[in-house]
Amino acid sequence: MPGGYSQICGHHVQMSDPEGSVLSVGGGGYGPNALAKAGYIFNPATKTWRRSANDMVNHKWYPTAVSLGGKKILVVGGAGGTSEMEIFDETTETFSPITGDNFEFPNLYPGLHILPNNMIFYSRTGFGTAGAGPGGYAYDDDTIQPTWLEGKRSAYFAFNAGLTGGSWQKIVTSPINRTKGMSVMLASSTPPHARILVLGGADAASNDTYEIIDVSVMSPAATWQPWQTVPDGEHRALPSGVLLPDGKLFVCGGIQSTNSPCTMYDPQTDSWSPMASLPSIRDYHSVALLLPSGKVMMAGWYNTKIEVFSPPYLFKGTRPKITNAPNLVHHGATFTIDCPQAASIAKVVFVRPIAVTHQTDSEQRVIELLPKIFDPAQPGKLTLTAPDGGHPHPMAPRGHYMMFAIDNGGVPSEARWVYLH
Repeated sequence: MPGGYSQICGHHVQMSDPEGSVLSVGGGGYGPNALAKAGYIFNPATKTWRRSANDMVNHKWYPTAVSLGGKKILVVGGAGGTSEMEIFDETTETFSPITGDNFEFPNLYPGLHILPNNMIFYSRTGFGTAGAGPGGYAYDDDTIQPTWLEGKRSAYFAFNAGLTGGSWQKIVTSPINRTKGMSVMLASSTPPHARILVLGGADAASNDTYEIIDVSVMSPAATWQPWQTVPDGEHRALPSGVLLPDGKLFVCGGIQSTNSPCTMYDPQTDSWSPMASLPSIRDYHSVALLLPSGKVMMAGWYNTKIEVFSPPYLFKGTRPKITNAPNLVHHGATFTIDCPQAASIAKVVFVRPIAVTHQTDSEQRVIELLPKIFDPAQPGKLTLTAPDGGHPHPMAPRGHYMMFAIDNGGVPSEARWVYLH
């Protein structure tokens, strides 16, 4: 890196510019500048890095970055000082502290999600200690007093109007410790519009379970639904979860054996289905990513191989095709795509690219485009409306998305990249 910094154990997030730049924050592991304060921006068009205009107030070791929309990115947690929350402004490429940091995170890489109302939700997941083992569960800041059970209390942060401060509101404690588990946001075009699913963890007594909470309307009285056992009975620490274009969740890894079971969750039916086994062990420092082909790539752990999973929808029939689509659409604008199978398309979705490290990803979401209009007088076309929700568009921040068309049989097209502005 320019300046001699190491970005090992930092976090990254997609920025809102047309180039598809990526912000990497914190890290600094194992180098002369450990516990880095720096931010770096990668431009994929020029394949170059540049340092942000200023540094963060505090160093960040295992932090979490969350896109807020409106060219703002929140950076939270990581081993640091007493003021751990900062806002990155993409326009000026500067960091500034944010008030209201009164929440005692028990985890490094806290599992955070931006909600439709621009609140930040903490899912209880996160990394605990900077290592592969299950023990320790160290707090992310040695100045914090352990006043509540680690990995068991969720919370949400309500911003003020200027995004310069706010407060954390705690939510009732769950009996399940989700340290080193995973969390994803399940978005839906019908109520409930946003839910958080958490799964696995380092506690072998409960990491064969999952829980869901409705975060469509947030309040301190919000409660987690009673935990349930994943039907395959597998215990997963550091599992990976990938949201697929059809809205299902593919879960893999986090099991210390070769040919380990994988599973698929259907949020419409609250049911699980067994999937093909994962040949290699995928654990600490492993990643699973959705590809534009609709397949899932997995890599990492003590393994130089890349393995690719083909979901069941690729074996259900001929895939529809998006033969033409705009490269850029505006929030809330209508646009048209060309699809020879338009009459049989059930839905079209935007999928935000995954930005995962250590099983923490604040970015991935699947957003259905409504309404979807098919005119028989134009048999090869679909008219769609881009996501909106009002500025700063927290559910669909400005940036690049994979657009998939999915037919009545649940078969997706290959993705077309679209820049949402």
